[in-house]
Amino acid sequence: MKIIVQNKADLPNKYIRLLKWKIYRIKRKFNHLLYAEVYISKEGTSPQKYRAVVKLGIPGNDIMLVHRSESLTEVWRESYKDAKRYLRKRKERIQKKLIAAQS
Repeated sequence: MKIIVQNKADLPNKYIRLLKWKIYRIKRKFNHLLYAEVYISKEGTSPQKYRAVVKLGIPGNDIMLVHRSESLTEVWRESYKDAKRYLRKRKERIQKKLIAAQS
């Protein structure tokens, strides 16, 4: 699996490592993840917000997640929860199709 990170917000490597760790964790749980692309940028100046666009490559249509927040941990937490939700839903659909095909 390939993970591409475009860090336009000049974040320290510890945040990038945390992000990659979470993506690898998702990969272990849901085996059909092919690649991940993450685009990180800053928005605004006074209350500086971070914007993360996460593109998860799976067989069929890719999953795009966009989150904004003043806290990076909040952005990662929301992205992780949404990625798990979408991949779980996809896994359930695939299992239902397999069961229907065997009948």
